[in-house]
Parts: sequence; structure tokens; C-alpha cells
Amino acid sequence: MNSPPRSPIVRPPRQAQGGGASDAFGSSGTPGLVVPRPGSRRARLLAMQYSDDERGRLTERIFVFPQFLALQPGGAPVAAASQQQTIMVTSNRSSFVRFVAVRGVLQNSSVLPLTGLEAASLSLRLQINGEEDLTTSGQVSGQASFATMFSDNAAPWFWLAAPPRLRSGDEVLVTVTNISPAVEGAPVLTPEVALRLVDDEWWRILYGA
Repeated sequence: MNSPPRSPIVRPPRQAQGGGASDAFGSSGTPGLVVPRPGSRRARLLAMQYSDDERGRLTERIFVFPQFLALQPGGAPVAAASQQQTIMVTSNRSSFVRFVAVRGVLQNSSVLPLTGLEAASLSLRLQINGEEDLTTSGQVSGQASFATMFSDNAAPWFWLAAPPRLRSGDEVLVTVTNISPAVEGAPVLTPEVALRLVDDEWWRILYGA
């Protein structure tokens, strides 16, 4: 007997758009979920998830990189214009997590009022274990501006269409650079960066992967 097809519980964030906490089933209520066969792997995973949820265990967390110093203008040639911060990946119930989204914000600027160009002056580079780059020119590692990745007010988080699978203990390194020209009056910028990580088993249950 063929098993019923899997049905995702919620639409992926990249389709639903937006960030922040929300009802897991959206505004339409619990969907018509296909009940898995008793004893199947999916049934066991769901039972484990329900049990963990009742105990208050987390499936999704916001990892905030340590506080950045104020970045001087001038780009990579100026040492004080660039800074790196690292977080170590941890997971609650399995050895793997999914890196589903990243968010970068301008926390402070030395020049007020803001011109609206500050996000374009902050460039970001993301690396996993110092080996794999998530920002690239297609041939070598590169950087992307905050304006490119995070300027959509309707969906301020950058959602990854195919979230990479990270192992608990991996290190995620972020480099932010103030690429404003080093001229008099150029802004000193203070960024903040955060990641959204979901336990891999729960991500697979949600999206039938």
C-alpha cells in the first residue's frame, strides 16, 4: 500500500515573506494535514516534536553576532573600517541545523539625519568554518551590501531558498566593512547581524524535505 503524499505544514518563509514571530499555521488555522502511518519515520519524528514542544524546547532560534565596533569609512584598505565576528552553531535535539535566514541592520550612524544610502555603504561577507562563502562573485568570495540583502521593508530578512545544513559546532564568520569613501564628513557606521537557525529534523517535517 502506497503511503500518502507528504504535505508541508506551513509555506516556506521565502514564500510567505516577512520575519518575526507568527502563528505556525498562519491566519487560516491548522491545515488539512495528512496523518502519517503509525510507526513510520515521519510519525515518530512528529511524536518527538510534539513531546519536545510540550516541554518547551526550542526549534528555532535567533543567533546574534557579538556587538560590532563603530566602523570607520574607507573600505578594506582602512583597518578600522572592517570587523569580523563569529558564532558557534548549537542545536537542541539533533546534530544538524538549517541556516534559513540572515538579517543585517544599521544600529548607529555618526551622521544624522540619515540619507538613506547608509545600507549601501555596509558590505557583508558570510563564511562557514572559514572555507565556504555564502557571498561570491561566482568565481571567488565576495561581499554583498546591506542594501542588496536587507532593504525590503516587507521582508527585511534575507531568506535562503535552499537553507544550508550546518553541523552543531560549526563556526559562522561574518565580516562587515564600511565602504563609504574616506572623505571628511563620511559616516562612522555601527552594524548588527543575526541569523535564524532551525533544527534540521523540524525543518524537514515542516517542508517535507
